[in-house]
Amino acid sequence: MKGYFKANLGDDLFLKVLADRYPNEKFEILTTPELYKYYASFKNVHIVKQNFLFKVVDKMLLFFSSGGIYKLLKHRYSAVIEIGGSIFPQPKDDLSLTKERKFLEKNFKNYFVIGSNFGPYSSEKFIDNYKDFFKKISGTVFRDRKSKKLFSDLKNVTYAPDVVLNLKNNEKTSYELIEKQYVAVSVIDLGYSDISRNENIKNFKESYEANILTAIVNFARLGYDIKFVPFSEKQNDLTISNDLAKKLKVINIETNIEVLAKANIDEKVKTIRESSYLISTRYHSMILGWVFGIKQEVFIYADKTRNVIEDLFPQQYAYDILQDQDYTFNLDSFNTMNHVEDIRKNAEKQFYFLDHFLA
Repeated sequence: MKGYFKANLGDDLFLKVLADRYPNEKFEILTTPELYKYYASFKNVHIVKQNFLFKVVDKMLLFFSSGGIYKLLKHRYSAVIEIGGSIFPQPKDDLSLTKERKFLEKNFKNYFVIGSNFGPYSSEKFIDNYKDFFKKISGTVFRDRKSKKLFSDLKNVTYAPDVVLNLKNNEKTSYELIEKQYVAVSVIDLGYSDISRNENIKNFKESYEANILTAIVNFARLGYDIKFVPFSEKQNDLTISNDLAKKLKVINIETNIEVLAKANIDEKVKTIRESSYLISTRYHSMILGWVFGIKQEVFIYADKTRNVIEDLFPQQYAYDILQDQDYTFNLDSFNTMNHVEDIRKNAEKQFYFLDHFLA
C-alpha cells in the first residue's frame, strides 16, 4: 500500500478506515523503524521497516530499475492501493509521473487510487500526463467534484465524499462523565514548505496564529479548557501548538491547557469526539467534526478544504486565511453538518473499485 505513513493523523485515519473495512485482508506499508510501534496496533497491516539495509537495497535496485525496492517486493502483492489526500500536487520542475508510479502501473494489473484530490496544478501538460495514468489503472476515486471533473471522460474515475467519513462512530459520548468542558484545537505551521500548499500562505502565518489565539482566549474566558491535537509533528503542528499554549497561559494563567504530544491515533480521535467545540485547521479535523457532530469553526488554508466544504456543507462556519479579513470570534456561529449519515453512505463509494476487485 502506498501512502504518507509518517504519523500524520489524517493519513493514519485513511489506513484505519481501510483496515477496519477489510479485516480479512492483509495490507503492507513501508515506514521508518521509529514508527514501527506507532503502526503496530493495526492487526491486519504488516509493516516493512525502511531501515539502513532497506535503503541500501532500494538504492542498488534503483540503479537497475525505476521500481527500486518494489522490484523485489512486487511478487508479494496482488494489488497496489495508493491512498491519501493531496498526493497529486504539481512539482515545479517535472510534469511527468513519478518513476515509482510508472513502475507500479506497468507491473501491476490491479492498481487503485483512493481518497485523493488532484493538484494544485498550473499546467495542462501535467493534467494530460495523469489522465493517461488514470486511464491505465484499475480505478480512481477522488474526494472532491472539482478533481473528478478534470477527468470526467474516464469511466474508471469517479467521486465520493472523504474516506474518513466512513469512520465508525459507535461510541456515544456521555458528557456527564466529562469533568470539564473543553475545546479541541487543530493548528498548522503556515511557514512549513509543502508543494501541496500555496506559497503565499506563508505571508499569513503571523495573522493566522494571532486569530487562533483570539479564539482560544475567548474560550478560556468563557471557562473552557483547551486541548491542542497536533496532527503531524513532522510538519510542526506540535511546535505551533506549544507556542500558542504558552501565549495563552501568559494571558490567562488559570486556564487548563493540554497539548497531546505523545497521544496515539485513538487518543487523538477520542479527544476530538468528546470535545464541546472544535477549532479546525487540519482538513481531517474538520471531517472528524462532521463525523462526531461537534460544532466547529474551520480555518481554510488550502483548496482541498474549500472545495470539500463547497461540495458537502457550504454552510460551514469558516474563516478563509488567504482572504486575510479582520477576524471576529463568534461562538453562536460555530456549527456542524446535520446530515452526516447520508454523506457517510455516499462515502462508502470511495471503495467502489476495490470492493469489486476483492469480491
